[in-house]
Amino acid sequence: MTTKERVMPLIGIIAKKREIQIISKELKESNIKIIQITKESIKNVKNICFEEMIVLEDIKLEADEYKYMNEIISKTKYLVLNGDIKIEFLKKMNIEKPMKVITFGFNTKATISISSVKEEKIIVCLQRGIEKFNGEIIGSQEKEIKLIRENDKKIYTKLVIFIIKELHNL
Repeated sequence: MTTKERVMPLIGIIAKKREIQIISKELKESNIKIIQITKESIKNVKNICFEEMIVLEDIKLEADEYKYMNEIISKTKYLVLNGDIKIEFLKKMNIEKPMKVITFGFNTKATISISSVKEEKIIVCLQRGIEKFNGEIIGSQEKEIKLIRENDKKIYTKLVIFIIKELHNL
């Protein structure tokens, strides 16, 4: 493998199956693999090193499952969180390795906040710089995300797709 070739990025995501299907379909032309993390699969994916861990919803874990989730998150480079919900499982974890955290949603303190929603587009505001995988920095700015298809009306799902595309230069 040459230095320019990249290994297929793996993204772990905690979300509903339908949201993951929409994200995967949108990214099908890329070399990115989306893996759903559920209460049932957590033990099986604990040894995978994800580029990003995306949390669209909270997950209820048993005491011994926190250890596995901690292993998963401690190996990730980016932790991407829905800033509009309480993510209880993170409060009970002891994450030691510093990682880049990106929050998104309507919350004005989120890294990427939704500033306007219209029928055909949403406007997001990048509140602070975000470092991409290639080292480039996306500076503070407003960006427009077009909403074309019915699946695009799922704003949080569309935001996750936007974040993945920005981080991976897609």
